[in-house]
Amino acid sequence: MNSTVLLIVVLLCGIEVSFTRVISANVLLVLVGLVIMLFRQANWRSYVRLFLLPLLPALGVWFSMTYFSVGHDIHFAWVLATRIYAYSFLGAIFTFSTTISQTLASLEQNAHIPTTFVYGMLAALNFVPKIRSEVQTIKVSAQMRGITLHFWSPQLLFKSILAALKWSENLAEAMTSHGFAENKPRTHYSVIKISWWNYPVAIIALAIFQMFLFAGLP
Repeated sequence: MNSTVLLIVVLLCGIEVSFTRVISANVLLVLVGLVIMLFRQANWRSYVRLFLLPLLPALGVWFSMTYFSVGHDIHFAWVLATRIYAYSFLGAIFTFSTTISQTLASLEQNAHIPTTFVYGMLAALNFVPKIRSEVQTIKVSAQMRGITLHFWSPQLLFKSILAALKWSENLAEAMTSHGFAENKPRTHYSVIKISWWNYPVAIIALAIFQMFLFAGLP
């Protein structure tokens, strides 16, 4: 499915889950996420993260609503607990169905997001490995002088910010020199079009989800 269409579907499902109290709809999102992860042959660590990271907040919400709320509403406790997992697996549905590059390219061509914003985001994401390397270099340089820097050290934070500012200036100059300007037409090496089948698939997916939300299921 096209990344822009998928993003819209995921956002709509997430908004609807926020305002409903249907456990089965939350469970459906979790199951769909698991199916997509199995189809994409996700690493076992991804399953562990998706089940363990939301566990503490889910348990906290469940115990708070069950034992410390005014009405001791057990059903709503399960709604909130499963909702946390639903949000997590909504992210998994999107993450394992597309890539960041495809999403940004689709948003530029199909949703008409400004080109400078899209390529700026791509450049910033590509800077992440360089930032990690720079932080490690700063730590090693400090150790050579007998200074140990931790991730909370102000000196490490300050030097990292200076490096990031320098890279941002170079990036801005590079984009300007390559003609990245607002509201200017550009050609694309890979043209992304929304195939006709994306629309019926999105409508059917949303319709099935509405059945779980409003068909009277608990």
